Amino acid sequence: MPITDAAAVLEELRSRYTGIEIRDYAFRRLYSTEHNVFFDCDGDSEKCLTDALSRVGYPRFVAYAVVEDASGHRAVMDVSYANLGGETLERFVRRYPGQLRPSSEMALQLSGRKYVEYVGASYED
Repeated sequence: MPITDAAAVLEELRSRYTGIEIRDYAFRRLYSTEHNVFFDCDGDSEKCLTDALSRVGYPRFVAYAVVEDASGHRAVMDVSYANLGGETLERFVRRYPGQLRPSSEMALQLSGRKYVEYVGASYED
């Protein structure tokens, strides 16, 4: 499970999208490239990732995406989803593309913005 610092992921976005607006404080410290998940850890990162993915009881999940407005300005937007079904982060990450992303894309289109790229997901404690 390749794990990297979240800061490296954000810098890579900055290099691809010149002038992109990113609120660094909104992201957790580490990132799993396999699961596209941002998470925190003070010990063994592999164990922390496994625990984060399988934990039941997060009140909310967050999906991050690059969006673009009509003027071409790009930003990383976060969308928060209530965990009404008591699901795990791993299940949320699996179902986001097919069940939740389409409605986010449609809402952005209605507001004159475009969904450019999925960045990843996380959780709220």
